[in-house]
Amino acid sequence: MKKFLSLVLALVMTMSLVTVSAGAKDFSDDGSITYKEAVDVISGIGVVDGYSGGDFKPTEVLTRGAAAKIICNLILGPTTASYLSADTAPFKDVPVTNVFAGYITYCSQQGIINGYADGTFRPTATLSGNAFMKMLLGALGYDSAIEGYTGANWTVAVIKQAAGIGLDDGNDEFVGSKAVTREEAALYAFNMLQATMVEYDAKTSVDINGATVTIAGDKAKEVAQGSYDNNMHKPNLQFAERYFDKLDKTETTDDFARPATKWTFKGDKIGTYADAADVTYTSNVKLGDIYSDLDMSEKDKNAEVYYNGVEADDVAVSKGNTVKVSSSSANNKLVADGSTVEVFYDEDNNDVTICIIDTYVGTISSKEEKVSDPYVVVNSESLVTEKDASTPVSISGSKARFETNTDNFEEDDVVLFTYSQSADEIKSVVKAESVEGTLDKYTLGKNLTLADTEYKYSKNIAFSFGSETSMTTKSDYVIYLDTNGMVIYVDEQEFDASQYAYVLYTQSSNSRFGKDQVQLVMSDGSVKTVDTDDDYTSLEGTIVYYRADDKGEYALRQAANVHKNGSITTTADASIATNGVLSGGATDFDMKNTRAAITTKTGTTVYGNSETVFVVAESDARGKTDYSVYKGIKNAPTIMSDDPTTSPTVETKAVEMVYTTSGSSDVVTFAFIDATGAYVTNGKRDVVFLAAESATKMITDGDNNQYYLYNAVVDDEITTVKVKAAQDAGSVVLAGNDTVNQVVTNADYNNKGLLTSADAISTSDYTTLTGTGVWKLSGSYSIGLGGTTASASVRYTVASDAKMYYIDTDGVITKIDDVKNISSDSTATYIGLLDVTDGDIAYLFIQEVDNGKQEGAGSSGVVLSGISASYSSGTVTVTLTGTNAGQVYPVTISLVNGGTLVKLTTANVTGAATTTTATISAALSVGSTYMVTCGDQSFVLGV
Repeated sequence: MKKFLSLVLALVMTMSLVTVSAGAKDFSDDGSITYKEAVDVISGIGVVDGYSGGDFKPTEVLTRGAAAKIICNLILGPTTASYLSADTAPFKDVPVTNVFAGYITYCSQQGIINGYADGTFRPTATLSGNAFMKMLLGALGYDSAIEGYTGANWTVAVIKQAAGIGLDDGNDEFVGSKAVTREEAALYAFNMLQATMVEYDAKTSVDINGATVTIAGDKAKEVAQGSYDNNMHKPNLQFAERYFDKLDKTETTDDFARPATKWTFKGDKIGTYADAADVTYTSNVKLGDIYSDLDMSEKDKNAEVYYNGVEADDVAVSKGNTVKVSSSSANNKLVADGSTVEVFYDEDNNDVTICIIDTYVGTISSKEEKVSDPYVVVNSESLVTEKDASTPVSISGSKARFETNTDNFEEDDVVLFTYSQSADEIKSVVKAESVEGTLDKYTLGKNLTLADTEYKYSKNIAFSFGSETSMTTKSDYVIYLDTNGMVIYVDEQEFDASQYAYVLYTQSSNSRFGKDQVQLVMSDGSVKTVDTDDDYTSLEGTIVYYRADDKGEYALRQAANVHKNGSITTTADASIATNGVLSGGATDFDMKNTRAAITTKTGTTVYGNSETVFVVAESDARGKTDYSVYKGIKNAPTIMSDDPTTSPTVETKAVEMVYTTSGSSDVVTFAFIDATGAYVTNGKRDVVFLAAESATKMITDGDNNQYYLYNAVVDDEITTVKVKAAQDAGSVVLAGNDTVNQVVTNADYNNKGLLTSADAISTSDYTTLTGTGVWKLSGSYSIGLGGTTASASVRYTVASDAKMYYIDTDGVITKIDDVKNISSDSTATYIGLLDVTDGDIAYLFIQEVDNGKQEGAGSSGVVLSGISASYSSGTVTVTLTGTNAGQVYPVTISLVNGGTLVKLTTANVTGAATTTTATISAALSVGSTYMVTCGDQSFVLGV
């Protein structure tokens, strides 16, 4: 035993010069720590630390082995304790290699902990609160045998003693039989640091009938202060004063003027922590109630009041006083629902201190992680009173920063924060809890009812859309609650364009048709006439949020923040051909592709962004209206009331726009625009790539639709596209082409899902690059195009979000995730789209070339210039154009059945020079459609 203690003493002396880092640590799970002061101090002196991942895991249960380490860290200091080891196994289930073996050996030899009767220690077993308290009492000097910490009822004696000296202070729900958690262990150890040590009169060991018995004084007495510094500022010697003599505790006030404790270790500040208030209120309170709640017997006629750390008006805390802390005579309007009023009572001096602390709401606008002291920047939604200021403002600059573990926050998080007016800085930031639901009702300035639950307004409530008067019942909102459960922030539910529509026409049950109906233009451009659950004639001509019930009836709610660029009305049917579906818009309308600003009428500018959804209507001379949908201002068309290509420009056409904005901002979320007759140029709609080598023979389906099927890329999705064989006038698509890849835009599809037309890539959007030779170059976002060598190629920068694809010789498309994955290929062909705005390649399609392949030939290697066929009395007559004399041409006849081909027969035809005609026996059915194919040519034969 003496040898062991000598080793410990040597370790203490040897390691006394080793510095243990101090300072409160920001754990990634700080928000989950209940006993923040205790954890900060205990971790600051190195007794209990966090995990390698940066978290503390406060609710994880403590094991018996880990408890032994804590006790050793407390008694020896963490550095010395880390050098403990065991020469022999202290218990049969604790080998010398066990990570806790040294700690368990030391605590066992000191009589602080015991094993079980079976010779085990069970180091991984959980430790009860009673057992941990017993260990702490032992470290303070209490003798288990003398104090009765042994035998069947040892827990009674332990709890009585532990509670008597305050080891469980701070945990009002202490249950000794439950397993102790890591943060509870930190709390009890923290209390032990401030507990007074004890000792007994001299002990004497005597031999009685062969047994050694220790006889000592039967009462513990407190150890005198002696030569130790009185850092805990209490009578006699506290544990910290003996074992952590560089840990200092100072009584002070915090930045809210609350009585507080400042902890330092080796001169470094750990933190300042407010004392627990004697009483706390969350609204204005009568001074007489404070008097009663504090159980006062004498009034304090000059009780000090502080508002966010700045001294306010004194008040009289007296019996029966009905005046409130905040009244017209003192501290007017400083306290309201949601305010935190903390009251501290110095009973010895009969001094009452009242501290009013406001909770504000904001959002995380950014966070900075790559600095020595990481911080978040709070965009305050509530107005804050700064130091020496009288008018509340939205804080900015360095005042909006809060140093913290940034892992706890994401940009746009809604947060609660406190602000000390005396320190002129944010003092705390926590994420706000939210509730979603439908607004049932609200009382101006007081409360709202959401999803059948009423919530009071907090003092500093804010609305993302400007004012509570903009709220509409039966609409969906997200509310954020302060720490008292009051609503402090109201936001619209996240915008979902699919649930929005424009109300074109309405009729009520009082109409001749006797039912409530509306005609909606949906966010996908479709038009629906639906039954509704009520009369919605008042919503005609506006944007609504809708829901459909199980019966198919629609419930409509006007969207928040709906605006119109004029006195817009729905056009009568007869006038649609000239005016479009809406009338009454602005004649100075200006919306340009890629430019965020949109001029809607004189003096009004709003903005589109990448999430804005535009539904654009255009009516033709026959009164037929097409609705096109665009997402993002970069994809939307240019729409102007004048034609900029003429000189002078004359504003001749009104453009109607009905739109919603995000909250109180001027950012458009959803817009319905009637552009009939206006100057319109197509925007950057989906870019479509068609892989030539994948083109099928022409397919005729059961509805007699004829099309070619291509492997394709539509914007950023690899898919297949059915290309109508007979394209609409003006289309640049070469239907059936299987020799040249095609890249087009503004693709239109009919109701059968067939691509009917598309435009060439606009030179105002992209510069199209084509050629042979693709070269991998140095640089993260660089590539060489063209040339026979890399050095001869032209270097281009590839956008970080570029859409790149590789197409093999069969037309199979593969996505390229990174430009670094592109290999140099002197024979590969390419199509690149160079964004004219930023000069980077936005799209790149790389085509593999098989030099041994006969380009354009079908699978049989047959190349023809044409084919035709006719049928009569069981004979098919086939004419092949472009044949070679003596070459064999296989001709296949197939039945077109519901979009698929059913092969009937194949006949080999020997070619003649230039043109070959042959007959093939085949019994075809009248009324059916057949496909006659040879090589790369096909002919649809109707019988």
